[in-house]
Amino acid sequence: MADAIYAPSQFRLAIAPQADFATENTTQGEFYELDITSPTQPDMASGIIEDSRKRSDGKRVMSPTDTYRATTGGTYVIPFECIATGATLDLLLKSAIQDFVSEEATTPYQKVFNLDDGTTGPDFSADAGIMLTVLGADAENWSARNCIVRNLTLSASPGTNGGRLTASGEFMTGFDIDISSVTATTASWQSPGVAFFPFQSYANCSVAAANLVPYSFSITMANGAVRVGNAAGLATNYHMPLFTADCEIVAKLDAITDDLIDTYRTNPAAGSAEVAVIMDWGTDDTDGHLKFLLNAIYTGPTTRDFGAESGVGVTLSYSGVDDGTNKALVATIANAIDRSW
Repeated sequence: MADAIYAPSQFRLAIAPQADFATENTTQGEFYELDITSPTQPDMASGIIEDSRKRSDGKRVMSPTDTYRATTGGTYVIPFECIATGATLDLLLKSAIQDFVSEEATTPYQKVFNLDDGTTGPDFSADAGIMLTVLGADAENWSARNCIVRNLTLSASPGTNGGRLTASGEFMTGFDIDISSVTATTASWQSPGVAFFPFQSYANCSVAAANLVPYSFSITMANGAVRVGNAAGLATNYHMPLFTADCEIVAKLDAITDDLIDTYRTNPAAGSAEVAVIMDWGTDDTDGHLKFLLNAIYTGPTTRDFGAESGVGVTLSYSGVDDGTNKALVATIANAIDRSW
Protein backbone atom coordinates (compact mmCIF):
# COMPACT_ATOMS: atom_id res chain seq x y z
CA MET A 1 0.00 0.00 0.00
CA ALA A 2 1.39 3.42 -0.98
CA ASP A 3 2.04 5.70 1.96
CA ALA A 4 3.89 8.66 0.43
CA ILE A 5 3.83 11.88 2.44
CA TYR A 6 4.92 15.15 0.82
CA ALA A 7 5.99 18.46 2.30
CA PRO A 8 5.27 21.77 0.51
CA SER A 9 9.01 22.44 0.20
CA GLN A 10 9.38 19.39 -2.08
CA PHE A 11 7.40 21.07 -4.86
CA ARG A 12 9.76 23.00 -7.14
CA LEU A 13 9.37 25.20 -10.21
CA ALA A 14 11.74 26.20 -13.01
CA ILE A 15 11.61 28.09 -16.31
CA ALA A 16 13.70 27.94 -19.47
CA PRO A 17 13.72 29.95 -22.71
CA GLN A 18 12.13 28.05 -25.58
CA ALA A 19 13.56 28.50 -29.08
CA ASP A 20 10.88 26.98 -31.30
CA PHE A 21 7.14 27.49 -31.28
CA ALA A 22 5.24 24.45 -29.96
CA THR A 23 8.47 22.64 -29.01
CA GLU A 24 9.23 22.56 -25.30
CA ASN A 25 12.73 22.93 -23.94
CA THR A 26 13.82 19.62 -22.40
CA THR A 27 17.48 20.49 -21.72
CA GLN A 28 17.51 20.35 -17.92
CA GLY A 29 20.66 22.45 -17.56
CA GLU A 30 18.94 25.42 -19.25
CA PHE A 31 16.22 25.65 -16.61
CA TYR A 32 16.42 28.33 -13.92
CA GLU A 33 14.70 27.44 -10.68
CA LEU A 34 12.38 30.06 -9.21
CA ASP A 35 12.63 30.80 -5.49
CA ILE A 36 8.91 30.20 -4.98
CA THR A 37 7.28 31.33 -1.74
CA SER A 38 4.51 28.72 -1.94
CA PRO A 39 3.94 25.60 -4.06
CA THR A 40 2.79 26.30 -7.61
CA GLN A 41 0.30 24.17 -9.46
CA PRO A 42 -1.38 24.78 -12.81
CA ASP A 43 -5.04 25.70 -12.85
CA MET A 44 -6.02 22.56 -14.75
CA ALA A 45 -9.64 23.66 -15.06
CA SER A 46 -8.63 26.90 -16.82
CA GLY A 47 -7.63 25.07 -20.00
CA ILE A 48 -10.46 22.55 -20.12
CA ILE A 49 -13.36 23.20 -22.48
CA GLU A 50 -16.38 21.90 -20.61
CA ASP A 51 -20.14 21.86 -21.00
CA SER A 52 -22.56 20.11 -18.70
CA ARG A 53 -26.34 19.91 -19.09
CA LYS A 54 -29.02 17.35 -18.40
CA ARG A 55 -30.03 15.61 -21.60
CA SER A 56 -33.66 14.86 -22.27
CA ASP A 57 -33.00 11.14 -22.06
CA GLY A 58 -35.90 10.08 -19.88
CA LYS A 59 -33.86 10.19 -16.67
CA ARG A 60 -33.92 12.56 -13.71
CA VAL A 61 -30.34 11.80 -12.71
CA MET A 62 -27.13 12.77 -14.48
CA SER A 63 -25.48 10.47 -17.01
CA PRO A 64 -21.85 10.45 -18.18
CA THR A 65 -23.02 11.66 -21.60
CA ASP A 66 -24.45 14.83 -20.00
CA THR A 67 -20.94 16.28 -19.63
CA TYR A 68 -18.56 17.15 -22.45
CA ARG A 69 -14.90 17.87 -21.76
CA ALA A 70 -11.94 18.52 -24.11
CA THR A 71 -8.28 19.42 -23.52
CA THR A 72 -7.64 21.16 -26.85
CA GLY A 73 -8.60 24.71 -27.72
CA GLY A 74 -8.23 26.10 -24.21
CA THR A 75 -5.86 28.43 -22.37
CA TYR A 76 -4.11 27.25 -19.22
CA VAL A 77 -3.13 29.62 -16.43
CA ILE A 78 -0.30 28.92 -14.00
CA PRO A 79 -0.17 31.38 -11.07
CA PHE A 80 3.16 31.88 -9.34
CA GLU A 81 4.87 33.87 -6.61
CA CYS A 82 8.61 33.92 -6.00
CA ILE A 83 11.45 36.02 -4.66
CA ALA A 84 12.91 38.03 -7.56
CA THR A 85 16.58 37.24 -8.11
CA GLY A 86 19.17 38.54 -10.53
CA ALA A 87 19.37 35.16 -12.27
CA THR A 88 15.65 34.87 -13.03
CA LEU A 89 14.07 38.32 -13.18
CA ASP A 90 15.34 39.17 -16.67
CA LEU A 91 13.51 36.12 -18.07
CA LEU A 92 10.26 37.16 -16.39
CA LEU A 93 10.63 40.78 -17.52
CA LYS A 94 11.29 39.90 -21.14
CA SER A 95 8.33 37.52 -21.24
CA ALA A 96 5.97 40.11 -19.76
CA ILE A 97 7.18 43.13 -21.76
CA GLN A 98 8.11 41.31 -25.02
CA ASP A 99 9.76 44.47 -26.40
CA PHE A 100 13.49 43.90 -26.10
CA VAL A 101 15.86 46.80 -26.85
CA SER A 102 19.40 45.60 -26.19
CA GLU A 103 21.82 43.41 -24.27
CA GLU A 104 25.44 44.36 -23.75
CA ALA A 105 28.00 42.05 -25.33
CA THR A 106 30.15 41.80 -22.21
CA THR A 107 29.61 41.44 -18.49
CA PRO A 108 27.53 42.66 -16.70
CA TYR A 109 25.26 42.00 -19.73
CA GLN A 110 22.90 44.85 -19.01
CA LYS A 111 19.53 44.30 -20.68
CA VAL A 112 16.95 46.94 -21.61
CA PHE A 113 13.23 46.50 -22.33
CA ASN A 114 10.63 49.14 -23.09
CA LEU A 115 7.00 49.90 -23.85
CA ASP A 116 6.53 52.61 -26.47
CA ASP A 117 4.64 53.47 -29.65
CA GLY A 118 6.50 50.69 -31.47
CA THR A 119 5.44 47.93 -29.08
CA THR A 120 3.15 45.52 -30.91
CA GLY A 121 3.92 42.05 -29.60
CA PRO A 122 6.07 39.54 -31.52
CA ASP A 123 4.99 36.94 -34.06
CA PHE A 124 5.45 33.89 -31.89
CA SER A 125 4.64 31.53 -34.76
CA ALA A 126 7.87 32.75 -36.39
CA ASP A 127 9.78 32.00 -33.15
CA ALA A 128 10.04 35.71 -32.30
CA GLY A 129 9.85 37.17 -28.80
CA ILE A 130 10.47 34.91 -25.83
CA MET A 131 8.53 31.80 -24.95
CA LEU A 132 9.16 29.82 -21.79
CA THR A 133 8.86 26.19 -20.86
CA VAL A 134 7.62 25.94 -17.28
CA LEU A 135 8.58 22.75 -15.46
CA GLY A 136 7.20 21.53 -12.16
CA ALA A 137 8.98 18.97 -10.00
CA ASP A 138 5.97 17.56 -8.25
CA ALA A 139 4.41 14.39 -6.94
CA GLU A 140 3.50 14.09 -10.62
CA ASN A 141 5.95 16.15 -12.70
CA TRP A 142 4.37 18.43 -15.28
CA SER A 143 5.55 20.58 -18.16
CA ALA A 144 3.93 23.55 -19.89
CA ARG A 145 5.32 24.70 -23.25
CA ASN A 146 4.97 28.03 -25.03
CA CYS A 147 4.31 29.93 -21.82
CA ILE A 148 4.00 33.71 -21.73
CA VAL A 149 4.03 35.84 -18.58
CA ARG A 150 0.63 37.48 -19.10
CA ASN A 151 0.96 39.71 -16.06
CA LEU A 152 3.83 40.34 -13.69
CA THR A 153 3.75 42.25 -10.41
CA LEU A 154 6.95 43.22 -8.63
CA SER A 155 6.45 44.46 -5.09
CA ALA A 156 8.57 45.28 -2.09
CA SER A 157 7.98 46.45 1.46
CA PRO A 158 9.99 46.02 4.66
CA GLY A 159 7.49 43.61 6.22
CA THR A 160 7.24 41.12 3.36
CA ASN A 161 9.85 38.44 2.59
CA GLY A 162 12.50 40.36 4.48
CA GLY A 163 11.96 43.37 2.26
CA ARG A 164 13.12 41.48 -0.84
CA LEU A 165 11.46 42.26 -4.14
CA THR A 166 8.75 39.68 -4.79
CA ALA A 167 7.49 38.62 -8.22
CA SER A 168 3.99 37.28 -8.75
CA GLY A 169 1.75 36.80 -11.72
CA GLU A 170 0.51 34.30 -14.26
CA PHE A 171 2.06 32.15 -16.92
CA MET A 172 -0.38 31.31 -19.70
CA THR A 173 -0.21 28.81 -22.52
CA GLY A 174 -2.49 27.80 -25.35
CA PHE A 175 -1.13 24.25 -25.32
CA ASP A 176 -2.20 21.32 -23.21
CA ILE A 177 -0.10 20.72 -20.11
CA ASP A 178 1.93 17.52 -20.17
CA ILE A 179 1.44 15.44 -17.02
CA SER A 180 2.71 12.07 -18.28
CA SER A 181 6.30 10.85 -17.88
CA VAL A 182 7.80 14.34 -17.55
CA THR A 183 11.48 14.51 -16.60
CA ALA A 184 12.47 17.05 -13.96
CA THR A 185 16.15 16.67 -13.13
CA THR A 186 16.40 19.27 -10.40
CA ALA A 187 20.11 18.59 -9.82
CA SER A 188 20.80 19.99 -13.29
CA TRP A 189 18.72 23.15 -12.84
CA GLN A 190 20.41 26.53 -12.49
CA SER A 191 20.05 27.94 -8.99
CA PRO A 192 17.96 31.10 -8.48
CA GLY A 193 20.91 32.44 -6.53
CA VAL A 194 20.95 34.96 -3.72
CA ALA A 195 21.20 38.20 -5.71
CA PHE A 196 18.13 39.86 -4.21
CA PHE A 197 16.67 43.36 -4.48
CA PRO A 198 15.93 44.38 -0.87
CA PHE A 199 13.59 47.30 -0.43
CA GLN A 200 15.85 48.77 2.23
CA SER A 201 18.73 48.87 -0.29
CA TYR A 202 17.04 50.82 -3.07
CA ALA A 203 19.25 53.43 -4.74
CA ASN A 204 16.67 55.92 -6.00
CA CYS A 205 12.96 56.52 -5.66
CA SER A 206 11.83 59.75 -7.27
CA VAL A 207 8.92 61.52 -8.93
CA ALA A 208 9.60 64.43 -11.30
CA ALA A 209 13.25 64.45 -10.07
CA ALA A 210 12.14 64.90 -6.44
CA ASN A 211 13.39 62.21 -4.06
CA LEU A 212 10.78 60.36 -2.04
CA VAL A 213 11.02 58.39 1.19
CA PRO A 214 9.18 55.20 0.16
CA TYR A 215 7.35 52.84 2.50
CA SER A 216 6.43 50.34 -0.24
CA PHE A 217 6.62 49.93 -4.00
CA SER A 218 4.88 47.84 -6.64
CA ILE A 219 4.70 47.76 -10.42
CA THR A 220 2.45 45.61 -12.59
CA MET A 221 3.16 44.90 -16.25
CA ALA A 222 0.47 43.22 -18.34
CA ASN A 223 0.07 42.37 -22.01
CA GLY A 224 -3.38 40.77 -22.14
CA ALA A 225 -2.07 37.75 -24.08
CA VAL A 226 -4.70 35.49 -25.64
CA ARG A 227 -4.23 32.39 -27.77
CA VAL A 228 -4.92 32.21 -31.49
CA GLY A 229 -5.80 28.73 -32.76
CA ASN A 230 -6.73 26.74 -35.82
CA ALA A 231 -9.62 24.44 -36.70
CA ALA A 232 -7.86 21.52 -35.03
CA GLY A 233 -7.87 23.36 -31.71
CA LEU A 234 -4.11 23.87 -31.74
CA ALA A 235 -2.51 27.17 -30.74
CA THR A 236 -0.83 28.93 -33.66
CA ASN A 237 0.14 32.27 -32.10
CA TYR A 238 -0.57 34.70 -29.25
CA HIS A 239 -2.17 38.12 -29.56
CA MET A 240 -1.28 40.93 -27.14
CA PRO A 241 -3.91 43.66 -27.54
CA LEU A 242 -2.68 46.14 -24.92
CA PHE A 243 0.53 46.59 -22.94
CA THR A 244 0.22 48.39 -19.60
CA ALA A 245 2.55 49.37 -16.78
CA ASP A 246 0.97 50.53 -13.51
CA CYS A 247 2.87 51.55 -10.43
CA GLU A 248 2.00 52.32 -6.82
CA ILE A 249 4.30 53.89 -4.25
CA VAL A 250 3.47 54.56 -0.63
CA ALA A 251 5.82 57.31 0.53
CA LYS A 252 6.28 59.53 3.56
CA LEU A 253 3.96 62.51 3.65
CA ASP A 254 6.18 65.57 3.49
CA ALA A 255 6.57 68.85 1.64
CA ILE A 256 7.22 67.00 -1.63
CA THR A 257 4.44 64.43 -1.57
CA ASP A 258 1.90 66.85 -0.09
CA ASP A 259 2.02 68.91 -3.31
CA LEU A 260 1.67 66.00 -5.75
CA ILE A 261 -2.13 66.24 -5.71
CA ASP A 262 -1.77 69.32 -7.93
CA THR A 263 -0.45 67.24 -10.83
CA TYR A 264 -3.27 64.72 -10.49
CA ARG A 265 -5.76 67.55 -11.00
CA THR A 266 -4.08 68.53 -14.28
CA ASN A 267 -5.75 67.26 -17.45
CA PRO A 268 -3.50 64.52 -18.98
CA ALA A 269 -5.04 65.08 -22.42
CA ALA A 270 -3.46 68.54 -22.48
CA GLY A 271 0.00 66.92 -22.36
CA SER A 272 1.33 68.53 -19.19
CA ALA A 273 0.39 66.02 -16.50
CA GLU A 274 3.20 63.51 -17.06
CA VAL A 275 5.95 62.88 -14.53
CA ALA A 276 9.07 60.73 -14.56
CA VAL A 277 8.76 57.98 -11.92
CA ILE A 278 11.98 56.13 -11.07
CA MET A 279 12.68 53.19 -8.80
CA ASP A 280 16.03 51.48 -8.98
CA TRP A 281 18.58 49.33 -7.22
CA GLY A 282 22.34 49.31 -7.63
CA THR A 283 24.40 51.33 -10.09
CA ASP A 284 23.94 51.62 -13.83
CA ASP A 285 25.90 49.09 -15.86
CA THR A 286 26.94 47.01 -12.86
CA ASP A 287 25.85 43.51 -11.87
CA GLY A 288 22.74 43.77 -9.69
CA HIS A 289 21.37 46.91 -11.30
CA LEU A 290 17.58 47.07 -11.66
CA LYS A 291 15.70 50.17 -12.76
CA PHE A 292 12.16 51.11 -13.73
CA LEU A 293 11.51 54.44 -15.43
CA LEU A 294 7.92 55.37 -16.22
CA ASN A 295 6.62 58.36 -18.10
CA ALA A 296 3.49 58.40 -16.01
CA ILE A 297 0.21 60.06 -15.28
CA TYR A 298 -1.66 59.78 -12.00
CA THR A 299 -4.46 57.24 -12.04
CA GLY A 300 -6.05 58.44 -8.82
CA PRO A 301 -5.77 61.21 -6.27
CA THR A 302 -3.03 60.98 -3.69
CA THR A 303 -4.50 59.42 -0.56
CA ARG A 304 -3.26 59.50 3.01
CA ASP A 305 -1.97 56.27 4.52
CA PHE A 306 -2.37 56.49 8.30
CA GLY A 307 -1.27 52.93 9.07
CA ALA A 308 2.51 53.24 8.71
CA GLU A 309 4.51 52.99 11.96
CA SER A 310 7.08 55.41 10.59
CA GLY A 311 4.60 58.24 10.17
CA VAL A 312 1.73 59.19 7.91
CA GLY A 313 2.28 58.20 4.31
CA VAL A 314 0.65 58.97 1.00
CA THR A 315 -0.34 56.48 -1.70
CA LEU A 316 0.71 57.49 -5.20
CA SER A 317 -0.68 55.59 -8.19
CA TYR A 318 0.61 55.89 -11.74
CA SER A 319 0.14 54.52 -15.23
CA GLY A 320 2.88 54.59 -17.85
CA VAL A 321 2.05 56.48 -21.07
CA ASP A 322 3.95 57.03 -24.31
CA ASP A 323 3.85 60.57 -25.68
CA GLY A 324 5.95 59.96 -28.77
CA THR A 325 9.10 61.22 -27.07
CA ASN A 326 9.06 59.55 -23.66
CA LYS A 327 8.42 55.83 -23.40
CA ALA A 328 5.69 54.48 -21.16
CA LEU A 329 8.23 52.20 -19.46
CA VAL A 330 11.93 51.48 -19.65
CA ALA A 331 13.10 48.52 -17.58
CA THR A 332 16.81 47.85 -17.13
CA ILE A 333 18.49 44.89 -15.46
CA ALA A 334 22.13 43.75 -15.33
CA ASN A 335 23.35 40.31 -14.34
CA ALA A 336 26.33 38.11 -15.07
CA ILE A 337 24.39 35.91 -17.51
CA ASP A 338 24.90 36.20 -21.25
CA ARG A 339 21.46 35.41 -22.69
CA SER A 340 22.68 36.08 -26.25
CA TRP A 341 19.47 37.99 -26.99
